[in-house]
Amino acid sequence: MDFPVPSRDRRGVSPVIGVVLMLAITVLLAATVGGFVLSETAALDDPTPTVARSTGSFTTGPSGGCGENTVAIRHAGGDSVPADEIEIAVRLPDTDTRARLVDLPVSGTALSAANTDDPDNVVYDYCVGGVIADGGQPWSAGRMIAFQLNAGGGTVEPGDTIDVRVVHAPSNGVLAAVELTARR
Repeated sequence: MDFPVPSRDRRGVSPVIGVVLMLAITVLLAATVGGFVLSETAALDDPTPTVARSTGSFTTGPSGGCGENTVAIRHAGGDSVPADEIEIAVRLPDTDTRARLVDLPVSGTALSAANTDDPDNVVYDYCVGGVIADGGQPWSAGRMIAFQLNAGGGTVEPGDTIDVRVVHAPSNGVLAAVELTARR
């Protein structure tokens, strides 16, 4: 009786090596994707502070301090936010114009050069107040942010709507969203 002699054929080894290589590639890919995901969650460590419902006002006529066309947003309660973490987005839906105030606070009452990207000329450059002026203080309960719209040439009329968002710059989260109606 003849017994089969083991063959020296290595074809059976190829599937095993293929499975091991595929497993190694899968582990490497999982480690790479996992590392990327974990590095991206670091941004979640900077949560947006919580600010209670804030109030605002806009008067098209003289309003003291900055003069005419002053917008004031008052912090009604919640977390205190450093002035250097604040940006302000302004939109005038009736004329579809917008601006964003950045690099706050300012050292006096004039906006910095970074705020020249306002092609619609929505904000008056030389009149900011409250916690975003004079070097800034934290925006906390009872304190306000003030700035003047450039309503020269009829940009804003009584009855127009103004949308103002106070943004937490590190997280890009909205601290306050206020819709105002221009009044005289």
